[in-house]
Amino acid sequence: MGEDPIIQAIKRDIEELLAAKRAVDPGLFAAANSGVNNQDILEEFRWALEQAAGLATVDINRVPVRSMRPVWGPIITLFKRAIRKSTYWLYQPLFQQITAYNKAVVDFINKIALHMEKATNHTPLEEKLESLLTQLSLKIEAAEKVSEESFAEVTSDKADLQREVVEAKQRVQDALIELTSLRRLVEDYRAEAAFLRAKLALALQYQRTGKWPVSREEGPEKTLRSLQDLEDTTWFYHAFEQQFRGSEELIKERQRAYIPEVRKAYDTCGGYVLDLGAGRGEFLELCREADIPAKGVDLNEAVVFRCREKGLEVERADAIAYLQSLPDESLCAVTAFQLVEHLTPQELWRLGQTVLVKLRPGGMVILETVNPHSLAALQNFYLDLTHQRPVPAPTLRFLLEAAGFRRVEVRFSSPVPEDLRLKGDDPSIVRLNELLFGFQDYAVVGWR
Repeated sequence: MGEDPIIQAIKRDIEELLAAKRAVDPGLFAAANSGVNNQDILEEFRWALEQAAGLATVDINRVPVRSMRPVWGPIITLFKRAIRKSTYWLYQPLFQQITAYNKAVVDFINKIALHMEKATNHTPLEEKLESLLTQLSLKIEAAEKVSEESFAEVTSDKADLQREVVEAKQRVQDALIELTSLRRLVEDYRAEAAFLRAKLALALQYQRTGKWPVSREEGPEKTLRSLQDLEDTTWFYHAFEQQFRGSEELIKERQRAYIPEVRKAYDTCGGYVLDLGAGRGEFLELCREADIPAKGVDLNEAVVFRCREKGLEVERADAIAYLQSLPDESLCAVTAFQLVEHLTPQELWRLGQTVLVKLRPGGMVILETVNPHSLAALQNFYLDLTHQRPVPAPTLRFLLEAAGFRRVEVRFSSPVPEDLRLKGDDPSIVRLNELLFGFQDYAVVGWR
């Protein structure tokens, strides 16, 4: 193996330096070769040794970290410093070994200086330097070999660490995928349990009463609620709806927002839409325009006649009784606009359970009612004498969740016209507008 190029370069530099000094002052080397001590040479050695001692310690933290990029420079510098600090522990053994080697070299050269100071005149200066350079070369080669072995070991440890990190990341990803799968499985089990609870509740109710559900042969007409003077009140409620409900065009425009999701439910599971309390048939018309099969049911004979005149399929019956008479899992969506405020708490709970049983998996329910959180809407609530009580949004949402519906959410609609609201952007004005002139309606939407 040939001599290291660095050692050769050091030797050449020393030889050139000696040759230059010999040319400038031949008497100096004559005195050195004759064994005469030269204080100037020793002083130069001592000065050089002091400089080398100051540079012997390798400290990566003293190396400046900077970036010349004008915009990203500070961010790159901060990132480099973070990398240097986080990986210092990995290379610290190598830096310590290099520092120890440097100090050993400085100490060795110190001994050379002392030896030169005490040397006799029997050995010429050039021969002493040659011998010392040879020893220095051997020590440098030994130190380089140790450094290479240490660096190889550190590199191997780093590769092992990186491989362990990659394997740990993969295990974490696999665990997350398995956890997601387990969560989905738990949700499916919960939905199935809710569905079975609803069917059990219907069966128990039938066992207690012996009259429910309605047989398909008898038809739902036999379960119509008893109303006094029905012939005299149907026209009244129809006229009342025309006066206070709003025009059919306005109601269709408000309900149009639900058509995309109803279309999604129909495309997913098939079946058809059942609109409870169909009224004048605005939502049924929207379904017909979207080519979604839909039927309606309403107790009011006048509005049923009006819907049939439009060519809509609407039955005259009690909404819940008609729903109970349908086969299980036959519907893709059940809608009820401005109906739940007419029901008692028991009827509300029965409605939620029954809808869950009649919907197909992937079907949806939409229950829209008056928003009691808005005083502007609440002041008109009892204009309709058939209203039982307002139903707060959190209550209706909880009812659907308890029945077993998933992804239940509340949506507000029908804002009060701007000219009726208070003017100003002050937080107090905004809060008053929410309380006094908030949305007039809300809907709770849930999925099976």
